[in-house]
Amino acid sequence: MQPERLSSTSPRFGTTRHAAEDFAQARLHAETTELLHQRQAAKRVAERSHDAVDCRELLSMLGLANLPASTALHA
Repeated sequence: MQPERLSSTSPRFGTTRHAAEDFAQARLHAETTELLHQRQAAKRVAERSHDAVDCRELLSMLGLANLPASTALHA
């Protein structure tokens, strides 16, 4: 009796094509979630800032200074 060989098409591991699709979907979801969190953070900073200079400095400290202005409108 020969040992079972595991291949990339084994039901246990799924196919390579499906793995690539799953990875792409997971990456897209992670990027979308990250952008949502950045928008929410920028909105909170804007709500609590004393003025535009304060807001700009706080966003810069959080690494959100380069967030496109249009994305804040969707938060």
